[in-house]
Amino acid sequence: MPLSTGSRLGPYEILALIGAGGMGEVYRGRDTRLDRTVAIKVLPERLWRDDEMRLRFEREAKTVSRLSHPHICAVHDVGRHESTDYIVMEYLEGETLADRLSRGTLSLSLALQYGREMADALDAAHRQGIVHRDLKPANVMITKDGVKLLDFGLAKAFSSTASPESVTFAETAQKDLTREGIIVGTVPYMAPEQLEGREADARTDIFALGTVLYEMTTGRKAFSGSSRASLMAAILQSEPAAASSFGSAAPPALDRLITTALAKDPEKRWQSARDVALQLAAIGTAEESLPASRGTGGSAAWKWAAAALAIAVIVLFFARARTSTESNSSAIRFRFAPPEGTAFADFGESTPMAFSPDGTHLAFVLVGGGPSRIWMRNVSDMEPHPIAGTEGARSVFWSPDGGSIGFFADEKLKRLDLSGGTPVTVCDLSQGLTGRRAGRSGTWSPSGEILFADVQGDAIYRVASAGGRPEPLIRPDPKRSETRVVWPWFLPDGSRFLYMVRLRNGQGAVMLFEPGKTSRPLVELRSMAQYVDPGFLVYVRDGALLAQRLDVSAGSLTGTPFPLAPEVSYFASTGGAAFATGRRGELAFRASEDLDRLVWFDRSGRRLGVIGAPGSYEGLTFSPDAKRVLFSRARKAIGTYDLWLLDLDRNVETAVTTDPDSEFAGVWLPDGKSILYSAVREASPQLFRHDLATGSEAALLPSRGFQQALDVSPDGQTIIFSERETGHGFELFTMPLSGRVPPRKFSPRTENAERARFSSDGKAIAFVSYEAGRPEAYVAPFGVDAERTRVSVDGAESLCWSRDGKELLYLGSDRQLMAAPVRTTPTIEVGQPVALFRIPGNQEWREFDVTPDGRILAIIEESAGNAQPATVAIHWTAEVPKH
Repeated sequence: MPLSTGSRLGPYEILALIGAGGMGEVYRGRDTRLDRTVAIKVLPERLWRDDEMRLRFEREAKTVSRLSHPHICAVHDVGRHESTDYIVMEYLEGETLADRLSRGTLSLSLALQYGREMADALDAAHRQGIVHRDLKPANVMITKDGVKLLDFGLAKAFSSTASPESVTFAETAQKDLTREGIIVGTVPYMAPEQLEGREADARTDIFALGTVLYEMTTGRKAFSGSSRASLMAAILQSEPAAASSFGSAAPPALDRLITTALAKDPEKRWQSARDVALQLAAIGTAEESLPASRGTGGSAAWKWAAAALAIAVIVLFFARARTSTESNSSAIRFRFAPPEGTAFADFGESTPMAFSPDGTHLAFVLVGGGPSRIWMRNVSDMEPHPIAGTEGARSVFWSPDGGSIGFFADEKLKRLDLSGGTPVTVCDLSQGLTGRRAGRSGTWSPSGEILFADVQGDAIYRVASAGGRPEPLIRPDPKRSETRVVWPWFLPDGSRFLYMVRLRNGQGAVMLFEPGKTSRPLVELRSMAQYVDPGFLVYVRDGALLAQRLDVSAGSLTGTPFPLAPEVSYFASTGGAAFATGRRGELAFRASEDLDRLVWFDRSGRRLGVIGAPGSYEGLTFSPDAKRVLFSRARKAIGTYDLWLLDLDRNVETAVTTDPDSEFAGVWLPDGKSILYSAVREASPQLFRHDLATGSEAALLPSRGFQQALDVSPDGQTIIFSERETGHGFELFTMPLSGRVPPRKFSPRTENAERARFSSDGKAIAFVSYEAGRPEAYVAPFGVDAERTRVSVDGAESLCWSRDGKELLYLGSDRQLMAAPVRTTPTIEVGQPVALFRIPGNQEWREFDVTPDGRILAIIEESAGNAQPATVAIHWTAEVPKH
């Protein structure tokens, strides 16, 4: 019997019945304690007779209640009043997507928006290990703030016939739905693995999201049948027609996205909802740059014509910009991808994109297919071209007249005149850093002075662009708790400049340098910043790209920041961000992150399964008993890393560190109770010891340079780590963990060595060194001065020992996993390496480790963020709010 108006369920007053069905009733209610309106779902008694199911539901409800996302309906409470069990949820005003679709299809822009919001919500839940399993239009509420997903992860606990391994769904029906309607309305959105009784995971939700996207754009269900059996057969066997074939506005990219989401085999679908969200955002941005079609068909011919028109508009804009410093043109946005086989260079330690002073050309560094180099693109053209002589570059900036570029390569600052000729060395960087991971940024004044800084921020140096010896201009001031000075950027007058300072407490600020005065802070911030005419400062806060008015004559910020992009690739530990600005209102940025998975393989290369949540991973290693795996994973928006433990038996993740800065390169102590890792606390990463039981952290060494933990000897007495010092690359050091003896350089000498592992008997160390001009694997005895023995034949990257210490496994440069027999006693003997298997497809392995039974767990890159398109916005300053 329905509850009467005014009755109570604990502190909740019943106001009105909203919906009812076989799986319960939903009421609008009032929380008398907080005086807020809530939705109350009352559950039938029969669902609570099974104690196991009740406990399972309560556990899952608590898990879901921890989800906080703008597009997920929040669960506030779960309770029991007398004989009535209930769930209290956020009360939403609006209509379901199912109701909206009953009136016809959505516009393409709304479909993309709602799809992206659903994908973002799913991604947030998947990262917490929660799978919806029942995504469909009836479980999506449209509100004034966008969509909200309903019944997230809760309904799966309510099948009295389901096994604990495979829990199916039941939902509260709306008033006009019959029991049969519920079943037919649910099955069309189920993935094949659900219908076959197999375990559901995040990719199951992606299939359902594909069906919803299809229905929003076509007005039809992706799969249909005259009976439940024929409908299930269609899902298992047939392929739906392309969404665009029904006369919808779906572009080819959306067709491809939906087709991939609806793949029968989960391995062939998008592997994360984050990937789907990024694809939808890219499609939306591309569509915004094209004029709206007057028809509904959106033919390919029209789209090509529209693209040509968009390019023509850009050309016209630049033609006008050359003759006028003022323009009333509206902002133009478009996206461009790196050429096939390449990717944008890393931004965390350098500035790999830069606009020419007149905004007509964008220079950017690409990697892949050989050494990195600078490419150039006239913004009004479609195709970029490489710049000869810039091989090895990682960072680029322009001369004030636009006739030259400056860049860093081969441990030199170089200048290249674009009218012709070869690069000229401005200075050697003996004060800087060597090593392939070192990064620098530079800026060039009208007076011919160049400022530059390396990522470790020991100083901001100045040197004449004509050449000379660099001199430190600014160093961190210990009296002001400064630890790093980085990211210099000249203001238009060529004498004042901006830079970022890092403080000992982890905070930072954008500073203004004025000759003859003490530098002063403009804004508390941990981000590089750039100036744009006619008076804006562009920077990043919490992953969003912002601009704020800057009175350049007074050197002060005014007004409030306003968004240029809701998301940009950003690394809070260094302040680096993937954006570049032009003085006249040009902007280029990237907003993509790497997407990796932890994947099991056997020695033949057969994929055995996926564990853990998707994300951007850095390093992994098994515990001594091989029951847990330690890894670091990046946080969304700020890009810093936290360390996590994954229990392999239970597939449960636990955060080890939660500091806003980065913790990475975790290694185990032999007792399995403590770990070592590298962490950013004051300046550069340094070594810490962490007790897993108490959570206490203690520094092993002062911060001298970039320190990276690599391994601990089997007896737990010695650590091996790499350190990048000023004037040097990464070198290997060993140190007793007792702390009574200072570190000593590993013998034999290594060149840019970033990976090293002790053998299982502790008598040898395997490492990767660049002394041959490329990374190669070596083995050397530990504790005695002796020559190294080369293991790899044709390059090596990540490596590890087999658990019995008889083999060294490494990734060859030809994408093969290699195994070489190694004997460590009485002397080092290395056998011929053999190929176990080639890494399939275009996948990249970041790191891997091996279990005692020979299984391999690897970090597999499924989507490289730097391979995704960049966005260019022209004349965005014309649309800035007037405040």
